[in-house]
Amino acid sequence: MPDSRFFATKQPMSLTGAADAIGAAGTSLGQNQIVCVAAPMEADLQGAVVYCEDQTTATLLAKQNYGLCLTTAALADKVGVGPTLTIASPKLGFAILSAALHVSREDAKLEPDDAAQINEMAEIHSSAVISAGAVIGADVRIGPNCYIGYGVMIGDGSRIGAGVTITHAILGKNIHILSGAQIGQAGFGFVGGEAGPMRVPQLGRVIIGDHVEIGANTTIDRGALGDTVIGEGTKIDNLIQIGHNVQIGRYCILAAQVGIAGSCVIGDGVMLGGKVGLVDHLNIGDNAQLAAGTGLMHDVPSGEVWAGRPGRPIKDWLREIAILKRLIKKKNG
Repeated sequence: MPDSRFFATKQPMSLTGAADAIGAAGTSLGQNQIVCVAAPMEADLQGAVVYCEDQTTATLLAKQNYGLCLTTAALADKVGVGPTLTIASPKLGFAILSAALHVSREDAKLEPDDAAQINEMAEIHSSAVISAGAVIGADVRIGPNCYIGYGVMIGDGSRIGAGVTITHAILGKNIHILSGAQIGQAGFGFVGGEAGPMRVPQLGRVIIGDHVEIGANTTIDRGALGDTVIGEGTKIDNLIQIGHNVQIGRYCILAAQVGIAGSCVIGDGVMLGGKVGLVDHLNIGDNAQLAAGTGLMHDVPSGEVWAGRPGRPIKDWLREIAILKRLIKKKNG
């Protein structure tokens, strides 16, 4: 269920009301209620809406007690015995119900009940804005023109440079964020609808471990349902884009202009050179390295070094370059 520090949950809906909302009017599901949306791998799906568009998710849901599942006709008999709606686009239906059940406090300006808690040892510039419910630790320094959103937590000893915006995020201790970084904005999530692309509500958080450094003008999007996570000790250069639900391990190094699409999982000790680009849902093993400019479209095993566009093991890439040079030299006589 979305974190109540960052998201407000609206009134529950009956199953029949949910069917009406997504254009499945006339479907009788009874008067049980749904109270939230959730990812299928969450431990407690009681009263939660989930969606299923593949066999892997169907297998997972077959063992769960969910509130309502939106799925396709091909998977309807494989998702378990709970209430199920078969619709053409389960993800679109899920987006509609997500917006009906939850709202970002930040977007709707719904302040939490708690006032901000600011440690007396923190140093905050007079032009910075600290929102309700935020928790600012000891020896934190926040520079001019920063915005710290509702419910954000910043651990002891952290340094926040000028013009930084942080929302929907929990930060550990001794984090250094350089000027202009944007943390916790909505990820780039859309689904096709009759009126064009519809935004899928982004209901997750950003979790940043201790001793992380984040460069100037870098953006880290919050998760769609789960969290975007940056592991302890990782160092992130300037002008980097990290998409929603990305998981980055401990002590990684990311050079400038890296772009990581949503739901990639990056292990511990990984090194990404400048302008590396990753498509979504990739896995990079521990201590792997990607040379500058690599365009990655496949998983990388632990400890391997890859290069090129598209990315492949660096020995293969170097061999191909050498062959091309010989062919060009031979052609030119």
